[in-house]
Parts: sequence; C-alpha cells; structure tokens
Amino acid sequence: MLLLSRPAISENIALTPLGFTAQTVTRDVAEYTVQEQTLMATVTAKENQPYLLLADEFEVWTGQDYDWQSKSEWLQTIKKQSKFTISNLSVRLMDDFAVVSFMLDTVQSQHNKHSSQFIVDLWRKSTNKLTVRYVSDLTAPNSSSLSRQDRKI
Repeated sequence: MLLLSRPAISENIALTPLGFTAQTVTRDVAEYTVQEQTLMATVTAKENQPYLLLADEFEVWTGQDYDWQSKSEWLQTIKKQSKFTISNLSVRLMDDFAVVSFMLDTVQSQHNKHSSQFIVDLWRKSTNKLTVRYVSDLTAPNSSSLSRQDRKI
C-alpha cells in the first residue's frame, strides 16, 4: 500500500488561549485523507492497486450528465489525470459508513487541463472499501447549459 506524507487539511478551527486560531485535524479526517490520497495516487500511477480500495459494486454518479460509471469506466477516465490535490476534506460517520467530502483539483496529463470537483465518497468501514462516489464539476458551465434563473426547481 502506498502511503503519502501530505499533511491532512481540515476546516476545524480552534481558538487558542491567546486568541489565535489553529487548524485541528480529527483522527477520521487524517485517516480518510490518507485513504483518498492513496486511492488517487494509485490510479494516477496507473497501478492495479485501486481495485483493492474499491468495492465490487463501486460506481460513480455525476451531476453533469445525470448518469453513472462503472468501476472500469471510471478507472479509464481518471487514469488520464497526472496530478491531483485534495483539500477541505471532512468526514461524517454513520453506522458502517463514512461520508467523506472534499475538493479535488486535477491536471490532465496530455493537455495540461485543470479541473476542480466537489466529491462525496461513501466508504464502508467494515471492509475499508469505497462503495460510491458522487462528483460535481466546479468548472464554468458550457454555454448550452441553463442559467440559474432559467432552471425550475
């Protein structure tokens, strides 16, 4: 298993006795930061290890096309990324699941194309495997999409 030594980033802010703010990291944030970084590092390194972290029923849902991708389709898509940065990670534990949300910035290797996404991952704690990923692209929408005023909710 590939372990990375990047520091965990959390939005948990605490006041010190002198009034200064300090970032604190919960054990869950530190643990899942390593999990997410390991997953992305093995995928971008084009190794077979990501399969060890993905559940058999793993799927990815996106807000852009309202469709899903299987494990093999997602791995083919994500392998085009050469660099990634995970930030603003938070964790919420619910029974046997951990809901992990974070910002993912990636660079596509061939075209040097940057993208930013908001990710919500659902990890099964008993198996330590990712079961589903929800992705929302934060790049500017294309001109054919509806403006905020044109959408009916």
